[in-house]
Amino acid sequence: MISQSPASLCGVAREERVPLIGIMARPHAVNGIFQGKQGPLLLRYLEAAARENAFACVFDPVDLDVERQRLRGYVLSKRTIAGERRVEFLDLGIPLVIYDQIASRRYDRSKSCTAAREYLKQTSVIFNDGYFDKWEVHTWLGAYARLRPHLPHTALMTSQDTLRMFLHAHETVFVKPIHGSLGIGIVHIEQSGECYEAVLRTKQGLLHAGVKCDAKSLYQHFKPRFRRALHIVQEGIPLARWDGRPFDIRLLMQKNHKGQWKRTKVYLRVAAKGDFTSNLTTGGQALPLSALEEESGLNVTKLKREILQLEKLIPACIEAQSGRMLGEMGIDLGVSQTGQIYVIEVNSKPWKTAMTLSGSEQLVDLSFLRPIRFALWLASARQR
Repeated sequence: MISQSPASLCGVAREERVPLIGIMARPHAVNGIFQGKQGPLLLRYLEAAARENAFACVFDPVDLDVERQRLRGYVLSKRTIAGERRVEFLDLGIPLVIYDQIASRRYDRSKSCTAAREYLKQTSVIFNDGYFDKWEVHTWLGAYARLRPHLPHTALMTSQDTLRMFLHAHETVFVKPIHGSLGIGIVHIEQSGECYEAVLRTKQGLLHAGVKCDAKSLYQHFKPRFRRALHIVQEGIPLARWDGRPFDIRLLMQKNHKGQWKRTKVYLRVAAKGDFTSNLTTGGQALPLSALEEESGLNVTKLKREILQLEKLIPACIEAQSGRMLGEMGIDLGVSQTGQIYVIEVNSKPWKTAMTLSGSEQLVDLSFLRPIRFALWLASARQR
């Protein structure tokens, strides 16, 4: 087959109403305007595709019609008189390349979504499908000898004996649901004299579980939660601080138009006062990496050099070990008070913002453009 350029592919796609790129999510629009927290992000993807002359749509997997081999999805419509960009819901062919942006783990695991994804894998190239769980990420990273020194002591919670072992070995321990996100469901346990103080992160905020004086009491207190879902137990790293608050470093790694891993963003996430998680959605603060030079006591030059090494190793490791097609990932790095870097989490669905008040608008644009350019590269490669 004669290979076609992305531009010629886009022309054929528009003519036949077959999107070259599909963004799989759970969209909802009213009067042509995407609704919900993810709405502005979905519009940014469609606008990014238009800038690259690519015909793209946003669709919900439940709107797939297997019998007709078609789906219903949103595409960009013409601008209004006021210059607003709106979308319209159309009957379309199945996209050649699909970028999975389903933001709900529960919906991602639903029967309807799972069935649609399995069918689409037969017709299209899908990247970033599904989610990672914390235990498999730890296992994948541990398979690489060069990454093992950067992993906190971690085990799957199987009984109160697991918790007891960690409490004896570490002053601070975290218990995390393997399918959790945004820090919700994490239990922070810290030694307090001869006993332990536990704090649970919920959707409503921090919930103090009180002081327990042995592993059995702690385990029993949270047993209903541990029974509902698998958890890992993890050593609590004594994190370096900025303005007296713990921080981590978020890397947004994405593939470019040649399928190569590149860093799009790197920034600090500083926890809110009194909090133990640095998620921006729960009050954390985003700062440039250069803020470390102001007041951290760390060797920032050495830190940057090690980050460069890790940002090459981690994506290659995760992609190889998972066996999935990936176009982006979020990597959270913790830095101890002595300057040792630890991998805290790797996320297959890093949350983006549609605009920034303090960062680079150019990098915000790039974070939406790179997945589209990678999708175009995949589409072009598939035609060869």
